Amino acid sequence: MKRALISLLVLISLALCGICVFQWQREFRLRATIENLSNLLIAENKARVAAEEKVEQYGREIERLNTLRKEIEVRLLDATEQIQLLNDDQAARGFSIAVLMNETIRSSNELEAYKRLAGQGNDALKKHNDTVTAQNSAIEKANTQLKQLVKERDDAITQLNARTQEFNELVQKYNKK
Repeated sequence: MKRALISLLVLISLALCGICVFQWQREFRLRATIENLSNLLIAENKARVAAEEKVEQYGREIERLNTLRKEIEVRLLDATEQIQLLNDDQAARGFSIAVLMNETIRSSNELEAYKRLAGQGNDALKKHNDTVTAQNSAIEKANTQLKQLVKERDDAITQLNARTQEFNELVQKYNKK
């Protein structure tokens, strides 16, 4: 009977060893699973932090672009207003040039009429000569004013071209960003 008890004790010991081995393997798998889940959690936390940083960075970039867009819109409105003013000024100067040309033509016609009348008499000739001299000075004055207006128009067009070039550069910078 002693032998049966020893055999039974050995069998029970082996069964306990088997149960221990089974529990160790189960614990090993559980620890490996927990470690994998911890690593996944750490990776997800890092990804979340990186995503939040990108969201903040994108938010700052959006604010910067909105500010830049507002500045460009203000500059565009200013440039448009200046272009409109230059166009209005140029139209007014064109009208002034037309008026001065009409005066010049009218004075030239009167000069021709006075020349015809000059052949009719010396007194009339002296009067007409005086009148023609006055008209010539008026024509010269109108010609000087006309040249000055043309110069101012050319300067305005040069400024308009410079503003347009600046505006185009500004639009290109905005479109690149």
